[in-house]
Amino acid sequence: MRNVVIAAATVVSLMAAGGGVAFAAGSGQADPLKERKQEAAFTAAHVGQAKVSRDDAVGTAQKAHSGRVVDVHLQDEGHGLRWEVKPDDGKHVHEVQIDAQTGKIVSDQLDD
Repeated sequence: MRNVVIAAATVVSLMAAGGGVAFAAGSGQADPLKERKQEAAFTAAHVGQAKVSRDDAVGTAQKAHSGRVVDVHLQDEGHGLRWEVKPDDGKHVHEVQIDAQTGKIVSDQLDD
C-alpha cells in the first residue's frame, strides 16, 4: 500500500511541477497525451523499484544541463530501469537517462 501511495504522489507531483509534460526538441509541442499517460502509468507502477528518487535524478540531470525540467519519468527499454529527465535550457532540450539503481548518467543527448 505504501508503494501505491508513493507512486500516486509521484505522478501528481510530476504533473503539478510540469515534469509530466514532455516537449519535442525545438518544436514547443507537447508529446502526445497518450504517450504522457503511458509514461506516467509506468512510472507509478515502478517507482517502488527505483533506489534513486525522482528528485535525485532531476538534480543529477540539472548538474549536466541547466534549465527547466519539462519531463521526468521512469522507463525500461531493455537496459534496466532508468529515469529519463529532460532539461530545457531555452535553446535545446536534452534527454538525460539516469540509472534508477545507481544514480549514474547512462545516456546524455539532445532530445529528438
